[in-house]
Order: sequence, then C-alpha cells, then structure tokens
Amino acid sequence: MPKRKVWVVVADGAHARLFKAEGASYTIEPLREEVYDPARRKGLDLVADRPGRTFDRSHDQGRHAMEPDTDPKRVEKERFARHLAEILEEGRNAGAYNELVLVAAPRTLGDLREVMSERVRELVRHEIHKDLTSLPLPELEAQLKPVIWPHLA
Repeated sequence: MPKRKVWVVVADGAHARLFKAEGASYTIEPLREEVYDPARRKGLDLVADRPGRTFDRSHDQGRHAMEPDTDPKRVEKERFARHLAEILEEGRNAGAYNELVLVAAPRTLGDLREVMSERVRELVRHEIHKDLTSLPLPELEAQLKPVIWPHLA
C-alpha cells in the first residue's frame, strides 16, 4: 500500500491556502498561499470603460447604460479556479500527493470541479462545502482532522 500523501486546498473565489497533511504527526503543514487580486476588486473596477449607452426602445426615447453580458467579477473568480486547477495538476504530475481534500465555498467548489482534469478529480477524497479561508491554522486543523484522519475521531 503506497504511503498517503494528502493535499488540502482551502479556497474561496479569490484566496487559496494549500496544505500538506502529515500522517505521522497528524498535522497540516502550509505549502503555499495564492491571493488573486482581480477577483477581490469591485466589478466596475475590472472593466476598462464605463458601460456603453443605448436608446430605450420604448416611446419615451430615454438613454440608459448597457449591462455587460457577463459579470466581470465572476469571470475573474472562474479564472482563479483555472489557476488553482493548474497548480493541482502540476502537483499530481509531480507525485506530490495521492489524495486531495477540497474545502471551499460552494460556488468556488463548483468552479473547481468544472476545470479540474479527470485525473485530479479521481484523487479527491473529501469535499467540504464551507469557506474556511479565514480560519487560523489551529482551528482549521481541528476542523479537518476528523476528515483526513477519521480513525482519530
């Protein structure tokens, strides 16, 4: 039986913390932190220009701003999910982990599922649908121990 090498990703749409779970000491060790600034900005700050103007098609002939087809903030969060998926793919290819635990806000978890490769998805052992990115390490470790090491609970 191969040695367990567990990675834990704790993320929201703009911030991710990556940990390695150590089996001998039953602790999680920080590996890397990613902060994606564009996804943290306001949607209006992400577009280059003000929205275009159009004439109203009703009888009063008023003018109003056109709505963008997609939410710029949503696009940036999806871009961040693709970036995280690339990191996970690189780690899998390097043999850095053979089990993956994903802890993320529900929308972020969905974004990650969409962009992760099948090979990475096969290594996912647990998903926790919560945003725990702001928890300090001891509290995060306490929340994750029963998931990573259920025999200790």
